[in-house]
Amino acid sequence: MPTDHSGLVARLGRLTAAALAALVLWLPARACLGQTALEDVNENSKYYLLTLSGLAGKKSFQGVRGMLVLSAAPPDSNNNYVVTINGWPEDNGVNTFVWNSKDSQMESLSGRMTCRIANSYSVSPNIFFFHLSPALFKREGMLTQREGERIRRVLKEALPTKVQAVAGELTLDFTGQQVTGQVWMNGYDFVEKANVRYRATFQGELTGELKSSRRVRNNE
Repeated sequence: MPTDHSGLVARLGRLTAAALAALVLWLPARACLGQTALEDVNENSKYYLLTLSGLAGKKSFQGVRGMLVLSAAPPDSNNNYVVTINGWPEDNGVNTFVWNSKDSQMESLSGRMTCRIANSYSVSPNIFFFHLSPALFKREGMLTQREGERIRRVLKEALPTKVQAVAGELTLDFTGQQVTGQVWMNGYDFVEKANVRYRATFQGELTGELKSSRRVRNNE
């Protein structure tokens, strides 16, 4: 006689229904958390301390810190919010990036924001990243002790190269007191004389007001 699987099918049906019901409840709750985080911006700016990891050119990095400031947009803005991101504690730190949402096109819905660099031939966007150009570390002969010391000195004293972004996209997800996101940019490194791509993912938590300093040469 054929085996009766009707009981198993019924149980699977109940489990599937329960899972769908939980998902239906979870999605609006998550969207509500994100929307609440954005609605509160109408009164005060919000500061998030970020931790980044990714690739600058061919070099990977992790544990880089950044700062995100979320503010209400002025009445004449085309965007719903103002997002500013830069490095922290140094706003020109190695493998950090700078994003100013006023120079990008923004879409926002239920706690998610997407910003894309707006193409313009008249004004360069105030969006860029910093990295150590490989040209700074090219050998000047054999890898002797003296050459090794020179490279270590460059690592310690060289200022990161600023690479202006010509294309890029930033995505942010706000949930409660946290934010996660990812960014990519393409630009031209005039020191290396080559196109460079920057990619990073990050996460951050709401904090108090933060300020960054500017990295300078040791002898300045």
